[in-house]
Amino acid sequence: MANNAKHRRNGSLAGGVTGKEFLPGRSGNPLGRPRTTVLIEAHRQKMFDEPDGRTVAQHVAEALVDESLRGRQRIAAASLILDRLEGRLPQQLDLNNITPELADRSDDELRYYLKHSHWPESRELQ
Repeated sequence: MANNAKHRRNGSLAGGVTGKEFLPGRSGNPLGRPRTTVLIEAHRQKMFDEPDGRTVAQHVAEALVDESLRGRQRIAAASLILDRLEGRLPQQLDLNNITPELADRSDDELRYYLKHSHWPESRELQ
């Protein structure tokens, strides 16, 4: 019973009635879901099966190239091919040219901009 007093907060037992349930602020599964590679390995093996002398990966690559040349989704297929071969382009935001303009604005002007998507004129802030 003396041990239970250590776990009490505001008169209630931490971890539920029994003290064995989840504690507030603590994850019940701190390590997360265990990663399994069974499905990934099965797909990897299937990609390199050669039912007709060509691997499934070769068939997929051919279908993707055909789609990029003649299919309805030409742009998406070509983009996917280039992303895989060349890597995706890094996305960059240049905030240097925005920062001085924001630094000179008042809080009221910034709130107005967030609400209306344009900077206020002097008469609109009154």
